[in-house]
Amino acid sequence: MDEFFRILGDRMAQIMFAAWGALCAFIAPMFPFVIICTLLILADCYTAWDLSRRVKKKYPGQATGKFKSQEMGRVFVTLIKVFAAIILASMVETIIFEGAQIHLANIVAGAVCFWQVWSILENESSCNDAKWAKVLQKVMVDKTERHFDIDLSELKDMSGSKDAEINAIFGNSGASINEPNKDTNDNANQG
Repeated sequence: MDEFFRILGDRMAQIMFAAWGALCAFIAPMFPFVIICTLLILADCYTAWDLSRRVKKKYPGQATGKFKSQEMGRVFVTLIKVFAAIILASMVETIIFEGAQIHLANIVAGAVCFWQVWSILENESSCNDAKWAKVLQKVMVDKTERHFDIDLSELKDMSGSKDAEINAIFGNSGASINEPNKDTNDNANQG
């Protein structure tokens, strides 16, 4: 009986190593794409952290300047999505477009690289007083606001209370500022 379990264990080990070898052989051509995309994602993560430190220095009390574990979780999710996209693109390229000269894995990796380089440039140009940064901010998003420690729902609530105060002052009794006064429109239509 011991001999049976030993042979079974050996066969299971052979099957597992064969499957691991097949997986490595399949993924090996995509390895350079994965490495380049991973490095750019990590560089984007570093520049976001550096931006957070600049925001903290320029606006004390508005940002922590620290790298948060929640953001690291988002980085891991992004890495998994990018790896999956590259692997799926390679599978589509080899299985569906067999023989065609379409390099989908290259296209997907190139798109991810462009996205990450753009984000890196946005991070580096945000909250930066350099001349080159001012030029980039004309075409890129300023990410400074994202690093403030403010709950956006508080800002929305404040906006709603301001609308109520303004309506009370002007006598619109609950009507929104953007909404025309119904009494005024009714009188205009009757005249």
